[in-house]
Amino acid sequence: MFHGASVRSLALPAVAALCLQYPALPAAGARPQDQPDAARILHEMQKLDVVGSVLYIAAHPDDENTRLISWLSNGKKVRTGYLSLTRGDGGQNLIGPELGDPLGVIRTEELLAARRIDGGEQYFTRAVDFGYSKSAEESFGKWGKEQVLADVVRVIRLFRPDVIITRFPPSREAGHGHHEASALLAAEAFDLAGDPGAFPEQFAQGLQVWQPRRLFFNGSTWWRKDLAALAQTQPDWFTVDVGGYDPLLGQSFTEIAGRSRSMHKSQGFGAAETRGEMLEYLQFIKGERPTDKDIFGGLALGWAPLPNGANVQKALDALLKGYDLRAPEQSVPALEKLAAAVDALPRSPWKTYTRARVDHLLLAVTGTVVEALAPVPNVVTGDTVQVSLNVLLRSPATLMAAGPDGPAVLLARNETRRFPVALAAPLVPDQPYWLEQPHGNLYEIGDPELIGLAVAPARLQVPYTLRFAGGTVVKGTVPVLYRTVDRVKGDLVQHCEVLPPMSFHANPGLLIVTDTMARTWIVAEAFTNVSHADLTCELMADWDLVPQRSAFGAMQAGEIRSLPLLVKPGPDPARNGPYMRLNTGHAGPANLTRHVVRYDHIPVRSWYTMATFRIEPVDVVVDAKRIGYLMGAGDDVPQALEQLGLQVDLLDPAHATAQSMAELDAIVIGIRAYNTEQGLKRLNPLLMDYVRQGGTVVAQYTTRSNDMVLPDSLIGPYPFKISRGRVTVEEAPALLLAPQHPLLNTPNKITPADFDGWVQERGLYFLDHLDPHYTPLIAWNDPGETPLDGALVTCDFGKGRYIYTGVSFFRQLPAGVPGAYRLFANLISKRK
Repeated sequence: MFHGASVRSLALPAVAALCLQYPALPAAGARPQDQPDAARILHEMQKLDVVGSVLYIAAHPDDENTRLISWLSNGKKVRTGYLSLTRGDGGQNLIGPELGDPLGVIRTEELLAARRIDGGEQYFTRAVDFGYSKSAEESFGKWGKEQVLADVVRVIRLFRPDVIITRFPPSREAGHGHHEASALLAAEAFDLAGDPGAFPEQFAQGLQVWQPRRLFFNGSTWWRKDLAALAQTQPDWFTVDVGGYDPLLGQSFTEIAGRSRSMHKSQGFGAAETRGEMLEYLQFIKGERPTDKDIFGGLALGWAPLPNGANVQKALDALLKGYDLRAPEQSVPALEKLAAAVDALPRSPWKTYTRARVDHLLLAVTGTVVEALAPVPNVVTGDTVQVSLNVLLRSPATLMAAGPDGPAVLLARNETRRFPVALAAPLVPDQPYWLEQPHGNLYEIGDPELIGLAVAPARLQVPYTLRFAGGTVVKGTVPVLYRTVDRVKGDLVQHCEVLPPMSFHANPGLLIVTDTMARTWIVAEAFTNVSHADLTCELMADWDLVPQRSAFGAMQAGEIRSLPLLVKPGPDPARNGPYMRLNTGHAGPANLTRHVVRYDHIPVRSWYTMATFRIEPVDVVVDAKRIGYLMGAGDDVPQALEQLGLQVDLLDPAHATAQSMAELDAIVIGIRAYNTEQGLKRLNPLLMDYVRQGGTVVAQYTTRSNDMVLPDSLIGPYPFKISRGRVTVEEAPALLLAPQHPLLNTPNKITPADFDGWVQERGLYFLDHLDPHYTPLIAWNDPGETPLDGALVTCDFGKGRYIYTGVSFFRQLPAGVPGAYRLFANLISKRK
């Protein structure tokens, strides 16, 4: 008789985190992942023969070189990790309207999906991506250099790489302040990770000093066209061919890399799955110089040099020699001997990591499946869910299994043994651990042992224990899953998610108050049956709320109800809003708004904010009534325009007609629409004719790239070029170039005060090479740079007006920036 291990707590010991395998949960629209086949099992066995690791360091999701990571992990078979300073939450989104925190959730999951393909592991620091930065100094000024440096040191001490590779040079040549910062931090952390005087608080958390052996910079011919020739003559440059082929995987490493990089879908980074020679260039920066032209030259990457490592090597050699592709289960005795040899090693993170891989192989060779299934997709905080821990043996091996309680049982081949488990849900819901606390430019993480990890384990976990014929015991935990079948997509799986009793929010969540009052609706959704749901609004500013208290009444699980709420400004209203709470009498938080991201290529993920809404008094005049909006990559500008009392019609570029557009006061084109909407090739001539007949078109930014449906010279009524010019300092003074122009005066007089309180940036992808018909209206510049005048340009065309803007209205309007509303109201105003 034996019993399973206790459920793993959310706070993982630092050493145990080394062997944390991110759950191989498939995307929302995909089938569950298959067990590894016999060839891949052999490939994983071969990787055990290499005792070495490489950490690749850059700044953002998509910065990593997946070709190199795939070659390192699958070709050289070293343990490979990618440390991204940020989660990419300051960028743009090609697949939907999510920006900021939810975009960071999407890109985190995209990176994890990429690593599941190329075999790497994923890490992060606490740095928040605040958008484009033009210098490392600016980046450090916002993040705090010491805090992010401590995180890089922590990941190095956690992952313990022999080699570190940076993607960018430590200079302005990196092209982005975050890029430059990643190289500077990597070089400094290379030395500090082995210094016992650096960040000693990490030692109390289970980490130890670790000195990497060498540091490389991964150069690219994209930056230096002469790099191939340079690498042939300069001794510090090394050339590697990453285009090799592995017959066990049936793919080249660059094919794997193409699939991996194509998971960065929110950034539009689909990549080719190439074959044949592909050269990468690595510059030696510091540490122990390689003894030959191999970047690993001089490093002992086998078991023999380790204490008791010879016994591990002997067991591993026997495993590889005796492996039978036709009967993988016959490797169980050899794997058990290998497990015993690993157990005899002195305590170390590499020992823990290797034993976890051996355990995984024991399950793989026997075709053993361990999963915990719930009958429902979610459970509410404080409730109990009945879970079935299912263990299935699909080979003739001998295996005993046990759940968290009770004796072990002998498994019969191809028969599922079910262990009933009652799990009490914790009083906190599942959500990304880095979003549990409000944050600025650095995530606030209460448990330091989570810092660096891509994700934390799901709240609901079930422990299991397996005993093989030779006495080897494998203990682990599995997340609780919910499986269902879609008529189109087939078998689907997702985490059984811990939810709060209810979620509620205001719709709209940003109230632009332009006169004496505004109306919103409080929408409540119940995730369990509640006998009552009483709403209280706690006033945080000088506003009157009618009613301040109200009741939704009893609600059933899955039910959604709404109540109206009037908002009246007091004598001196401040920019603020009320916090709200629901008294339901049920355990768990009663003041949260649930947000969900759903895309087929990543798992469904929830995150939460405090239930509140913004109230923003804005002195704005709007003389338009009905606006057409053509969505591009996705933004929340249409909802913002509705806050001005406008009727917003969403236009389909494939079907809109001149007649349907004729009644509109103005047409606004969404961000990157000329990159995403093929229908614009047909519609653009009609838009120009709409302007000629007296209409107004406002085209928001697009990027000049090979996916444009029209060349930039044909987008407007007269030619222009789209540049990469941008102004990243949101406080940059605005110079009004044509102060008397109607767009800066009617119906709202635009003054310097209208450019106060902007967020993240002024704008991006400005115009240059303007046809003389265009009039630039505003000039901006970042400190020390030449002013750029292509952020907001306009021209008369026929009876109407055309406007192109790189101003980041898509960030300012949802953020409730008053001046942005006043300026945008002018852009869509009726032409006098």
